Amino acid sequence: MKKVMKVIIGILLVIGIGIGGIKLMQKIEHDQMVEIVKGEEVREIIEERLISYDTRALTEEGAIRSYSIDSSSIRRNPMGGISFTVHVNNDSGLYVFYTINKDSNTKKIVLEGGGNSSRFENLITKDTRE
Repeated sequence: MKKVMKVIIGILLVIGIGIGGIKLMQKIEHDQMVEIVKGEEVREIIEERLISYDTRALTEEGAIRSYSIDSSSIRRNPMGGISFTVHVNNDSGLYVFYTINKDSNTKKIVLEGGGNSSRFENLITKDTRE
């Protein structure tokens, strides 16, 4: 009976260590993705994209005055790369989402896709009509 208990405790210990290791690796991977998304290269991509929607973006005259990256939205995309959401003008209903990846030839980070909320769409189309 004591031998069975030792085996069970041993198995549970191995499972616990395995789960802990997996969680640690996931945290490390997420921290690396956050570092990439909050980096200079991605900041330039985001700002270029926002300016393509609104030539006066990130100024007082623009419809897009500010943006912030939603850290909790940063995820590994199942198709490859990293997906994340950017909130515009401190409004969670005004958002743009992006997928970025590293170009295999140049090793630079490139925009692979994305989209935006209907409220964001209304903001930028309203601004261009005026």
